Amino acid sequence: MSPSVIASPADPAQETRTNRLPGLGVVATFFAAGLAIGTGLAADQGDEFLAGLVILLCLSVAVALLERLAQKSRLRVTAGEASYRAFFDHAVEGIFRTTPQGHYLAVNQALCDIYGYPSPEALMSRLTDIGQQLYVQPRRREEFRDLMQAHDLVTNFVSEIHHSSGRRIWISENARAVRDWSGALVCYEGTVEDVTEKFEAERNLRIALRQAEIANKMKAAFLAAMSHELKTPLNAVLGFSEIIRDQLLGPAGTPAYVDYAADIHKSGARLLAIINDVLDVSRLEGGLLTINARQENLLDIVEQAVQLARAVTQDEREIVTDFPEAMPALFVDPRRLAQALGNLLANALKFTPEPGQIRLVVKLQKDGGVTLAVADTGIGMAAETIAEALEPFRQLDGSLARKFEGAGLGLSLSKALVELHCGGLTIESRVGVGTTVTVALPPECVVSRQALAS
Repeated sequence: MSPSVIASPADPAQETRTNRLPGLGVVATFFAAGLAIGTGLAADQGDEFLAGLVILLCLSVAVALLERLAQKSRLRVTAGEASYRAFFDHAVEGIFRTTPQGHYLAVNQALCDIYGYPSPEALMSRLTDIGQQLYVQPRRREEFRDLMQAHDLVTNFVSEIHHSSGRRIWISENARAVRDWSGALVCYEGTVEDVTEKFEAERNLRIALRQAEIANKMKAAFLAAMSHELKTPLNAVLGFSEIIRDQLLGPAGTPAYVDYAADIHKSGARLLAIINDVLDVSRLEGGLLTINARQENLLDIVEQAVQLARAVTQDEREIVTDFPEAMPALFVDPRRLAQALGNLLANALKFTPEPGQIRLVVKLQKDGGVTLAVADTGIGMAAETIAEALEPFRQLDGSLARKFEGAGLGLSLSKALVELHCGGLTIESRVGVGTTVTVALPPECVVSRQALAS
């Protein structure tokens, strides 16, 4: 079935003359015949001749008009068929019409291009059984027919097929069932789209995601297994350096040894904190870190957080705390919440030069929740860098000569620990003014007075 050739429209004047001539010819023929007959009868008929002549003329005009109307109807039908054929042959998507048994009745060139055939004739002569020759899985044609039988419509029917070159491609079919006036199935007609690139991209993405998940789990398992190997010698370093620093077994002899031991202990403690943070981040990414919630006094949690912050920064500056008068207990994991607050307080101490101030303000909310805001008057950061600061292992100052130390895990780890409590963490900051990090815990984390009484 080769593409149709559509002739260019004729000259308008010639078309007008062609349309008019048939009607005028009929009128002239009838009129001449009537005139000849009437002349022969003129002597005997008189006025009846003239009346008959008028009637004959009217009939001639009516016949001419009817013929003109029929010709216009034929032109419209012909133009519609030509328009449909042009659409069918030049459509971008493949178009087909098949029998329910799996034989092609009509295909366009776009479908031939998708399947790898040079022409519609070649495709229809070689693919004589769609179910057995086209689909990689022969049962796909049966599934196609079942859907048609049930719904008279198939949408986004994705299948793997054999290309004429021997390779395999993926197509998506949209089709409908065509039935006659009695409801009997006549054929299927629809469109085909080549979705090989899209399908392969989605499949590669799924494979990459699975591999990433496996890699994360392997990383978490590796770090968890290595934690013991990392911590055991480090605990020995911390223990023996503490003995020398505090001279628990007697004088060290040389005073410099005591200072060296203190530096060793300080560095070891910092390294242990980093190892613990890395392990926690790994467990969070692998979904292995959980919380053990219980009822706890917030004052005790804050006190533990302050101690953690001072141990990391070795900064003994005052941290101002502000609590409500009747602060209820919290239902949280005290160790994990103290760890989150400790990281925030450590950052506040680290990035607030003297004589800056650090405050921890606790407020009860109208919905029953509670907020804990760590505010400082430190160096601050630009609004556009806040999202970057919340990413693990990200340092806003990435140079080797950066002024502030750390692994870049404090904010991201605190945010994840708060979210494990179904809470949220927000940051407000201005360069040269300071930073406020707010932890919002839901009402479920606040123990009501009725619960305390019970």
